[in-house]
Amino acid sequence: MSYLAQSQRVAFIDRRLKYKKDYPSTKTLAEDYLSISGDDFSTKTFSRDIEWLKNQNAPIEYDASKKGYYYSDETFNLPAMKLTEADVLSLLVIDRVLSSYRNSPFYERLHDIFDGLKRLLPDKVSIHSRELASNFSVIPEPVTEINNKIWLSVQEGIEKGRCLEIKYQAPGQEKPVFRKLDPYHLVGQKGEWYLLSRSHRDNKIRVYALTRMRTCKVHKDKFTYPKDFHPEDYIDPSFGVFATEDKVNIAIKFYHPTSSVIKERSWHPNQEIEELTDGSIILRYTSNQQSQTLYWVSQWGPDAEILEPEELRQKAKEWFTETKSRYY
Repeated sequence: MSYLAQSQRVAFIDRRLKYKKDYPSTKTLAEDYLSISGDDFSTKTFSRDIEWLKNQNAPIEYDASKKGYYYSDETFNLPAMKLTEADVLSLLVIDRVLSSYRNSPFYERLHDIFDGLKRLLPDKVSIHSRELASNFSVIPEPVTEINNKIWLSVQEGIEKGRCLEIKYQAPGQEKPVFRKLDPYHLVGQKGEWYLLSRSHRDNKIRVYALTRMRTCKVHKDKFTYPKDFHPEDYIDPSFGVFATEDKVNIAIKFYHPTSSVIKERSWHPNQEIEELTDGSIILRYTSNQQSQTLYWVSQWGPDAEILEPEELRQKAKEWFTETKSRYY
């Protein structure tokens, strides 16, 4: 069992019993925790967490008439979390990994959490962890600048199910255009944040980069989150988010010696690799991110060749031909 996951659930139970005082059952705790965190745990898991709290001398009692739990002593405080030096080192390294998203308010909140966790340690452990973390480096992605007011409006729209009114300036546009949206889902990719939402203009799911929003206001109108909306239909975890492309089978040939580099890593969850006798390989996967695939292939220069689909191969041929003309 993950110690961090259990600590988060225990803290949630403690706050619920101490402040809300609504006699929640384990079923209610599981459902509410899922709605808040997105993490799905069984009622048995929360039963074990309650037993763990009782073993820590937490005054938890069960009220049969209200069918839920409560604190019999409201002055009870949860014991401080015990962290090892390795725990803190892991958190500090993760902090550096997440620096690719330092343009979001989540990053500042993460720093606040780290500060609180480090205060739970003896000074010598905290200092040693910081020194040890200096031996780890993570090269972050460049990030875009996002107005904090826009962040707050987008968050509020998603959390409260409220429509957004934005002025959006896409690349190449001289002036921003007005759009009314139902905000569904935020996606972080390579230092940028994108909003998957339904545009009232054409009733289609569109992708909007937060950095291109010139204004963003929360509207009084509310929307209902559609049951048939699935973020994975618009996201490829390996190549990003782009809502207007069809899912296709992609095949890319990599020539030696780049082929050996490609085999060293997993590039896509559903990838398959065919090894050829001349040392080259063919990488196959299914994705709805054809444009992002083209950008990725361009990084490998003449050592990569798109084989399928034919329309993507032709697009690559046109793109590289035009690129070649820039140098003559």
